[in-house]
Amino acid sequence: MACPSPWKDIADTFFECSICLDLFKEPKQLPCLHRFCKQCLEPILEGQVGTFECPLCKDVCKIPNNRIDGFKTDFHMKSMLQFIQLQKTFENKEERECIGCEEKLKVTAYCFMCKEFLCVQCYQFHLTKKIFVKHQKHVLALNDLEGKSLTQEKLASLMEAPRCHIHPEHKAKLCCCTCGNLPVCVTCTYDEHKGHELRDVRKVANDEREQLKEILEELVKRKDTVFNIADKINRVNNDVLSIVAETKAKWITQFEDQTRELQNRKEKEKREFNRFKTVLEESTRHKMKKLETEMEEKIRNIRDEYDRMIKMKIRESKEKEDTKRNEIEYRELKIDETIHKLDALVNERNKTIEEQQQRKLRETQNLSDLCNQWVNKFQNLSTISSSVLESYDHWTDAQCIPDIRAASEPLVEDIMKDFPEIESLSDITKDDLPILCIDRVNISDNVESVVDIDVVKGNGCFNGITSTGSGNIVVSGRLSDDQSFITVINKQGRQIRHNMIDKVKGSDLYPNRHCAALSRNKIVSVCGSNQVGVYNIQDGSFTQNNIKSIFDGIKTVGKKYASCITTDTIRGHIIVGTRNIGSLFIFDEELNFIRALKLPEVMKKSKDVLFYEGVLLICDAKSGCACAVTMDTSKTEAELLYELPKPDIDGLTWYPLSVCKDRAGFVYILWSDTKYKTGKGLITQYSQDGQQLLTTKRTEDTARCMTTLMTEEGEKLLVATSQSGRMLCYGLMPE
Repeated sequence: MACPSPWKDIADTFFECSICLDLFKEPKQLPCLHRFCKQCLEPILEGQVGTFECPLCKDVCKIPNNRIDGFKTDFHMKSMLQFIQLQKTFENKEERECIGCEEKLKVTAYCFMCKEFLCVQCYQFHLTKKIFVKHQKHVLALNDLEGKSLTQEKLASLMEAPRCHIHPEHKAKLCCCTCGNLPVCVTCTYDEHKGHELRDVRKVANDEREQLKEILEELVKRKDTVFNIADKINRVNNDVLSIVAETKAKWITQFEDQTRELQNRKEKEKREFNRFKTVLEESTRHKMKKLETEMEEKIRNIRDEYDRMIKMKIRESKEKEDTKRNEIEYRELKIDETIHKLDALVNERNKTIEEQQQRKLRETQNLSDLCNQWVNKFQNLSTISSSVLESYDHWTDAQCIPDIRAASEPLVEDIMKDFPEIESLSDITKDDLPILCIDRVNISDNVESVVDIDVVKGNGCFNGITSTGSGNIVVSGRLSDDQSFITVINKQGRQIRHNMIDKVKGSDLYPNRHCAALSRNKIVSVCGSNQVGVYNIQDGSFTQNNIKSIFDGIKTVGKKYASCITTDTIRGHIIVGTRNIGSLFIFDEELNFIRALKLPEVMKKSKDVLFYEGVLLICDAKSGCACAVTMDTSKTEAELLYELPKPDIDGLTWYPLSVCKDRAGFVYILWSDTKYKTGKGLITQYSQDGQQLLTTKRTEDTARCMTTLMTEEGEKLLVATSQSGRMLCYGLMPE
């Protein structure tokens, strides 16, 4: 007959050490409630100083002064294991030496006071003789197990009360609450524990049970939260994989469409050349025939002249054919270069979006690991708590429950944490490929629309404008000497959200705020008072870090502050431009500083910066130039690639204010005839490589910053004016 167990609902692994995978031997309990054999824990502590990590939950545990011996022995686990061993002995009807007759017989009972087995006769002697009257209520008989009447409470009553921790010859009578519920004898109340809070163990145990039940009720309430986080993480992982697959498929389609268009152009050029050649050959044959007819009709003495004319026409025809061939071959070469560039761009985009996918999945994995740790802690805590509460052993409860509560409180705090960033982990950049097969984009002659943005009052002004994949527009700037703002508007100009941000206390810098798109629903922002942040346009949440310490470590002349911002949306890098430093600062999406990138010596005052296909385009106020520099992640210094041609209008000196690009890769720069104050406004358009000036267009004199926006009618160029608080919209029409 199988013996019943008070812990029949607890898995066997609960009683096994996770290191040696055997039943616990001298179990030592850590503050996180995980326990290990003393001999298994000793090698882990070897060489560790101060703290170490729990092998199961990775919690950092402080190492006591007396190291392994300073950790509590789990007496509750020892008592459970003792009972399990007794149960197996009774169940197998093993032969053991009887404490009474010293004969080796089948055991019938066990005396917890004698701590030895009894045969049938000695068991009856134990129950009937007055000398053993104190033992009788501490005897466990085989009948108790076979009758399935043994409960944890009854088992606890069989155990002998613990001995005083100072006077082991005396039984404990009270609990010293001052010393962590230690068992003490009466002598201690007048000696070592005099003046301490001493209470009856039953009252202490009852109080501890009630406190533990309250914590367990709170944990059970929060249990679904933990498992819901795991579900959210799975959904986000699926969203990440789906978005990446969808984006790759979209890029492949766009690549194939553009390649097909370029191949068609190539074939068209070949057909044009063949038609030209055919017409030319036919015309040449006709002229030659005419000349031959004239030559035959005229006198023979002028034949040499006509021969010369024929050769001249053949030579002219050959020269025209060669010229046209060279022209067509050049066009074909440019088309092949465009296809090669588009192919390289797709490969680079695939590589970078896969990096972004891996980064997002690593973040979700970290959250999943944290969630699993909580689940494991919760299950371990629930199992231990249930076992302790069901045993109803006052001394065990008084000793164990404070440790359980101590481990429960941080777990409750962890479970109650909210993780709003989980949903945003699927916010992966889904930029379209540049349309490289477009040879030219025209800016509309007139402003298509004007939107009044009524947020700038008094001394306020716009410093930044950007658009996101969600179709919204974000403007930012300064409201006053003490406040900056971030405002979200839709395509029609209606305000969706408006946030005012106070300047850092004690800063003497103007809170000019700049912005740039990071992903579909997030923008990054940097303030002149040296704060960088990530803003969620959906809910208005704003995470901001003070980066003043980075500036403080750099010696330079003049005030040092952040002056512009851009992003590498695929890698999730935030790039901050500076004034009077000559460097860019690079951060990750969590606003952790990665590194500084030193600019060429001529560039000290970055007015605006744009990251585009691995190159940085920088508007510099000191030199008055717009330049392209390298963005090599393996180097600490950027190299100057080229200077974009400056406009030559009205004989004025022009200074670059803002830079952006359209989907076809054409670059646009906003210029002013003054360095810092608002002056005459000018927009220039450059080729995709930035080295050829294509178009120059006058705009409103108060123009301050600009960006592009995709709409149902096509792409638009948006220009924000500084003092008037207006946004101008120009059409961008591809040929």
